[in-house]
Amino acid sequence: MEEIRSAKKHFNQPFLELADDNTFLNHDWSREFLKQLTREDIHWFTETDISIADDPELCDLVAESGCRQLLIGLESPSQSDLNNIDPSNWKQRQSDHYLRAIDTLQSRGISVNGCFILGLDHHTPAIFEEVHKFVEQSGLAEVQFTVMTPFPSSPLHQRLKDEGRLLRERYWDRCTLFDVNYQPANMTVEELEEGLKWIFTNTYNETSTRTRQRSFISQRRGDSC
Repeated sequence: MEEIRSAKKHFNQPFLELADDNTFLNHDWSREFLKQLTREDIHWFTETDISIADDPELCDLVAESGCRQLLIGLESPSQSDLNNIDPSNWKQRQSDHYLRAIDTLQSRGISVNGCFILGLDHHTPAIFEEVHKFVEQSGLAEVQFTVMTPFPSSPLHQRLKDEGRLLRERYWDRCTLFDVNYQPANMTVEELEEGLKWIFTNTYNETSTRTRQRSFISQRRGDSC
């Protein structure tokens, strides 16, 4: 709270990022923090996981405290694609609740920035249209696409190296989250690159962006909860 108050001295209407990969992991701590934050009269955004939507009281506090956006890693709309994406398959068990969770948050005026990883081992070229349809169906206010990236020294890098699927041994200059550095399991490198271009073009154009914005405004007014 001292850091937030210090930042407020330099900005009339601060919009802050609270940089934490999973801000609300501890719900008891989060409740106390949000009650204090509500008194500070700021707008802010942060990162968390989808399970926050299972706690309506916590969602209310997040909205009341001035949160305007939550970045949430959805990774893929298909449950089967999420197998082994985390050690306990936690995200795979949450995927059936994605649509409900997005509506729970956005109906409170909290926009969701849904993040997707493209090029997972279960993905075929059909994934791009599948993700695009999910984005439209869900009414996500914001969307972020990245490509699976085997960072050197990571377990993913070691696995793909053992499988002979790395395109280059060293490629730090291409660890951008948008460059393909490996051979996908169920499509060619060219199909993955072309699919990325297609989904960027069809998601981030002016018409699609305005449609998402209008959908979010409708949700937060309670017109389509």
